Amino acid sequence: MCLAACGGEGATPASPAPSDAFASGRADVGGYELAYRCQGTGSPTVVLEAGLGASGVAELGDLLDPLSTTTRVCTYDRAGTGVSDRRPDGTGPVTAGLIADELHELLEVIGVRPPIVIAAHSFGGMPARAFEGAYPDGVAGLVLIEVSSEPEVPIYERLDAGPWIDGSDRIDIGATVEELHAAGDLDDLPVVVVTAERITDRWLKTVPDAAARAQARLAGLSGDGMEVVAEGSGHFVYRTNPELVIEAIRIAVEAARSGSALPACEEAFQELHATCVPRGDVPDLIPA
Repeated sequence: MCLAACGGEGATPASPAPSDAFASGRADVGGYELAYRCQGTGSPTVVLEAGLGASGVAELGDLLDPLSTTTRVCTYDRAGTGVSDRRPDGTGPVTAGLIADELHELLEVIGVRPPIVIAAHSFGGMPARAFEGAYPDGVAGLVLIEVSSEPEVPIYERLDAGPWIDGSDRIDIGATVEELHAAGDLDDLPVVVVTAERITDRWLKTVPDAAARAQARLAGLSGDGMEVVAEGSGHFVYRTNPELVIEAIRIAVEAARSGSALPACEEAFQELHATCVPRGDVPDLIPA
């Protein structure tokens, strides 16, 4: 999470020709507004979910141009981050499930129809998975880029890493873990897990085997899951190897459109400084 830094019947139609169609603004999601930016045309829409405390618009905006040649792509600032409004007082516990509901409302307001492919980084993987759990028919694929997950939470607690702060709010991480457990597995949803070879998180690098197992577990949540390791990259893979991240999103989109399984990992990621992890294996990661 970087606390210190930071199938078949559901196939969708082929994308129209690439477009520079652009939309940017703010949308009311229940008395407060979230900032968003979208570009391109086509279905499924890709939604980019940023890491803990990060503005999606500022942090992931550079991915819009290259991804918009494939389909429509949107990103946004969660409540209390970037230029989005804070949540009203008395909102209650802030969890991945609440964030997922806010995203669902945002997409409805701005006219993004399901299904979507969510590409999430770091903590963003938690609301992405909560979204799939709450709205499974609306999600056609997940790309999980160095995302946080349940097995990491007790590690951070044991090492006294501190609270999970997302902009102006403290995440109720205990309730979030319960939501993810309730969401369950991902059936045969196309899922691409992108793991950094170098563990740069100051706490996780003290337990590299556990960190590697947590990443491998994510790929195993789906019968159509794969894991690829970005060679030489640290936590922010989309900065150091954006081509790999873009390809991971592209193959998830294509699988969603065709209703077919993901392609062979080696076929998809050749010449992209990547190592494919055989299903059921745990990658060798390097504490940095």
